[in-house]
Amino acid sequence: MKWAFINHMERINELLGNLEQEEMKRDYPIAWERTHAVSCAQVGRLLAQKRGVDLELAALACSLHDIGRWYTGLQGDHALRGEEPVRRFLESSSLKEEDKKAVVQAVIRHSEKDKVGSPLDEIVKDADVLDCYFHGDEISKPYHLARLKEVMGELNLES
Repeated sequence: MKWAFINHMERINELLGNLEQEEMKRDYPIAWERTHAVSCAQVGRLLAQKRGVDLELAALACSLHDIGRWYTGLQGDHALRGEEPVRRFLESSSLKEEDKKAVVQAVIRHSEKDKVGSPLDEIVKDADVLDCYFHGDEISKPYHLARLKEVMGELNLES
């Protein structure tokens, strides 16, 4: 058991619980945010294993990728709006500074599904699309579809 990640998830669940208490209009319910954070982390681990990237770093970046939406409640620009909240979340983390920077970058860039980034960026983007697909979300944007097709092929899955 990777207790460092479990501790991060405990903090994420506490954060989401606190945010759930706030009265605000949300594009997605907190229940989805919890589910998506956990399942993206697991998909991220799987992709990281396959691609030779640090599994725990990938899981953390994947679990935090929508933190901007958690705080604003809104989908629009949520990746960019995640920069400050993810920095605050990682302040007390024992991660190396370079790993913190990589997670922040992956959060900021995860909506740029039409661009190629670092290996960690790509894991977060692919985990996001794959997780949404497996939860029944309609994947309709051309570059999301292309990414989904590519990652499904990489994992020898049919879409």
